[in-house]
Amino acid sequence: MKILGAGNGKRILLLAPLLLMTLLISSCATTQKSYHAYSMKGHVIETTATKVYLCIGSKDGANVGQELDVYRVAVIPDPSNVSPRTFKRELTGKVRITAVVDEHFAEAVIVSGSAQVPSLVELINP
Repeated sequence: MKILGAGNGKRILLLAPLLLMTLLISSCATTQKSYHAYSMKGHVIETTATKVYLCIGSKDGANVGQELDVYRVAVIPDPSNVSPRTFKRELTGKVRITAVVDEHFAEAVIVSGSAQVPSLVELINP
Protein backbone atom coordinates (compact mmCIF):
# COMPACT_ATOMS: atom_id res chain seq x y z
CA MET A 1 0.00 0.00 0.00
CA LYS A 2 1.41 3.34 -1.04
CA ILE A 3 1.02 6.32 1.27
CA LEU A 4 0.65 9.76 -0.29
CA GLY A 5 3.97 11.49 -0.48
CA ALA A 6 4.55 15.21 -0.11
CA GLY A 7 4.32 15.69 -3.88
CA ASN A 8 0.88 14.06 -4.09
CA GLY A 9 -0.41 16.07 -1.14
CA LYS A 10 0.66 19.30 -2.83
CA ARG A 11 -1.15 18.27 -6.03
CA ILE A 12 -4.32 17.58 -4.07
CA LEU A 13 -4.06 20.96 -2.34
CA LEU A 14 -3.63 22.65 -5.71
CA LEU A 15 -6.55 20.79 -7.29
CA ALA A 16 -8.95 21.30 -4.36
CA PRO A 17 -9.78 24.97 -5.19
CA LEU A 18 -10.33 24.04 -8.84
CA LEU A 19 -12.69 21.24 -7.87
CA LEU A 20 -14.55 23.51 -5.42
CA MET A 21 -14.95 26.23 -8.04
CA THR A 22 -16.29 23.71 -10.58
CA LEU A 23 -18.85 22.45 -8.06
CA LEU A 24 -19.97 25.98 -7.16
CA ILE A 25 -20.42 27.03 -10.79
CA SER A 26 -22.42 23.92 -11.64
CA SER A 27 -24.59 24.27 -8.53
CA CYS A 28 -25.43 27.91 -9.32
CA ALA A 29 -27.18 26.88 -12.52
CA THR A 30 -29.28 24.26 -10.76
CA THR A 31 -29.86 26.47 -7.69
CA GLN A 32 -31.49 29.18 -9.81
CA LYS A 33 -33.77 26.59 -11.47
CA SER A 34 -34.61 25.06 -8.09
CA TYR A 35 -35.29 28.48 -6.56
CA HIS A 36 -37.81 29.24 -9.31
CA ALA A 37 -39.42 25.81 -9.20
CA TYR A 38 -39.81 25.58 -5.43
CA SER A 39 -39.48 29.03 -3.86
CA MET A 40 -40.83 31.62 -6.27
CA LYS A 41 -43.16 29.70 -8.54
CA GLY A 42 -46.69 30.99 -8.12
CA HIS A 43 -45.80 34.24 -6.34
CA VAL A 44 -46.98 37.77 -7.04
CA ILE A 45 -43.62 39.47 -7.59
CA GLU A 46 -44.71 43.03 -8.43
CA THR A 47 -47.83 45.13 -8.70
CA THR A 48 -48.47 48.44 -10.44
CA ALA A 49 -51.60 50.58 -10.63
CA THR A 50 -52.97 48.39 -13.43
CA LYS A 51 -50.85 45.21 -13.65
CA VAL A 52 -49.78 42.26 -11.53
CA TYR A 53 -46.61 40.35 -12.39
CA LEU A 54 -46.47 36.67 -11.53
CA CYS A 55 -43.68 34.15 -11.23
CA ILE A 56 -45.48 31.67 -13.43
CA GLY A 57 -44.77 31.38 -17.14
CA SER A 58 -45.02 29.24 -20.24
CA LYS A 59 -42.84 26.53 -18.66
CA ASP A 60 -45.46 26.22 -15.90
CA GLY A 61 -48.35 26.02 -18.38
CA ALA A 62 -49.48 29.65 -18.13
CA ASN A 63 -51.75 30.85 -20.94
CA VAL A 64 -53.40 34.18 -21.72
CA GLY A 65 -56.93 34.24 -20.30
CA GLN A 66 -56.30 31.83 -17.43
CA GLU A 67 -57.67 32.94 -14.09
CA LEU A 68 -55.81 32.32 -10.88
CA ASP A 69 -56.91 32.57 -7.26
CA VAL A 70 -54.74 34.85 -5.12
CA TYR A 71 -53.94 33.84 -1.54
CA ARG A 72 -52.28 35.61 1.35
CA VAL A 73 -50.40 33.38 3.76
CA ALA A 74 -51.10 34.10 7.42
CA VAL A 75 -49.54 32.70 10.57
CA ILE A 76 -51.95 30.98 12.96
CA PRO A 77 -51.03 32.26 16.43
CA ASP A 78 -50.12 29.71 19.09
CA PRO A 79 -50.67 31.26 22.53
CA SER A 80 -48.67 28.48 24.22
CA ASN A 81 -45.69 29.02 21.90
CA VAL A 82 -45.07 25.27 22.10
CA SER A 83 -46.33 23.94 18.76
CA PRO A 84 -44.48 24.44 15.49
CA ARG A 85 -45.64 27.48 13.56
CA THR A 86 -48.67 26.79 11.42
CA PHE A 87 -50.03 28.74 8.49
CA LYS A 88 -53.26 29.22 6.59
CA ARG A 89 -54.04 30.53 3.13
CA GLU A 90 -56.64 33.28 2.86
CA LEU A 91 -58.28 33.91 -0.51
CA THR A 92 -57.87 37.62 -1.35
CA GLY A 93 -58.82 37.81 -5.02
CA LYS A 94 -58.53 36.58 -8.60
CA VAL A 95 -56.26 37.62 -11.46
CA ARG A 96 -56.40 36.92 -15.21
CA ILE A 97 -53.25 36.43 -17.28
CA THR A 98 -53.05 39.04 -20.05
CA ALA A 99 -49.56 38.21 -21.37
CA VAL A 100 -47.04 35.44 -20.89
CA VAL A 101 -43.72 37.31 -20.65
CA ASP A 102 -41.45 34.25 -20.97
CA GLU A 103 -41.00 30.75 -19.56
CA HIS A 104 -40.91 32.07 -15.97
CA PHE A 105 -43.13 35.18 -15.80
CA ALA A 106 -46.58 36.44 -16.75
CA GLU A 107 -48.50 39.70 -16.61
CA ALA A 108 -52.04 39.78 -15.24
CA VAL A 109 -54.89 42.07 -14.22
CA ILE A 110 -56.99 41.90 -11.08
CA VAL A 111 -60.45 40.46 -11.77
CA SER A 112 -61.69 40.73 -8.18
CA GLY A 113 -60.36 41.42 -4.71
CA SER A 114 -56.67 42.26 -4.37
CA ALA A 115 -53.21 40.90 -5.13
CA GLN A 116 -50.19 42.10 -3.21
CA VAL A 117 -46.56 41.08 -2.92
CA PRO A 118 -45.82 38.36 -1.67
CA SER A 119 -49.19 36.69 -2.28
CA LEU A 120 -49.46 33.25 -3.89
CA VAL A 121 -51.41 32.44 -7.05
CA GLU A 122 -52.97 29.14 -8.02
CA LEU A 123 -54.71 28.13 -11.23
CA ILE A 124 -58.45 27.81 -10.77
CA ASN A 125 -59.61 24.32 -11.71
CA PRO A 126 -62.03 24.45 -14.66
